Amino acid sequence: MGGYLRALAIAVAVPILNHLFMGLAGFLQLRSLSATWGEAIHTAVQAPLNYALVQAASVGVIFVVAFPHRRRQRSFLEAVHVRPLVGGVVALCFVAGAFAQLPLAEVGNLVHEVWPISFEELARRHRLINPTTWWGGISALIALVMVAPVTEELLFRGWLLQDLKTRYGSTAALVWSSFCFGLAHLEASAFAYATLGGLVLGAVALRTRSTLGSIAMHAGVNALPLLLPVRAIRIEGFNTLSQRVEHIAWWLLVLALCGVGCTLALLWRATRDPGP
Repeated sequence: MGGYLRALAIAVAVPILNHLFMGLAGFLQLRSLSATWGEAIHTAVQAPLNYALVQAASVGVIFVVAFPHRRRQRSFLEAVHVRPLVGGVVALCFVAGAFAQLPLAEVGNLVHEVWPISFEELARRHRLINPTTWWGGISALIALVMVAPVTEELLFRGWLLQDLKTRYGSTAALVWSSFCFGLAHLEASAFAYATLGGLVLGAVALRTRSTLGSIAMHAGVNALPLLLPVRAIRIEGFNTLSQRVEHIAWWLLVLALCGVGCTLALLWRATRDPGP
């Protein structure tokens, strides 16, 4: 049970550290210790680049404190299974992630029907993926497409999934690491979204035998909202902002699922074990 409990503790530590570092970032921006913690958080979350800095700091602390460096004879990248992949395989992973974004977004919409979130929070997220300035766009790109996929995949697929696999086998490792990945996202819709996404990301990491595969797929998932902003193409339930819960058109979901299925089938074919 030690491996399960450690993974659970790390999953719980991620949002706690994120909240702590986001608050500290807010105080630094306000340059005042008289502000409340809520005011500091509210200020910090307005800047997309803070998400990158906070995520990197949180995961960095966890690796420094908990990762068994002394027991590893290999380099850090080898220890977290960052191994080279053919460019075509990386591209397939990215495209599969982009296709997967729409079905995962609809999972979030369905959960919002039961556990709604405030319109203020929805508006904040909408602004994050629909930046109005070039700096806002670059900051969102760094936070969502670069830092978040790299840090989360190194932690959950590169370390925890592989450690659990060694202890308990692939199936148990995939399920528990995905649950922990969802738990690290706290909110109900994000938990469902991240847990389902974690199952696919973990399967890709295991299939490709490299965390680069899941990093590329995660980047594809996060990149699609930035590639399809509402000013470029309006997709109800995906990049629109409304007081009520909207849903993505069924035919678009079918196309996206077909895209996921086709790209993953190609990926599985490209990464199959060579024959004798």
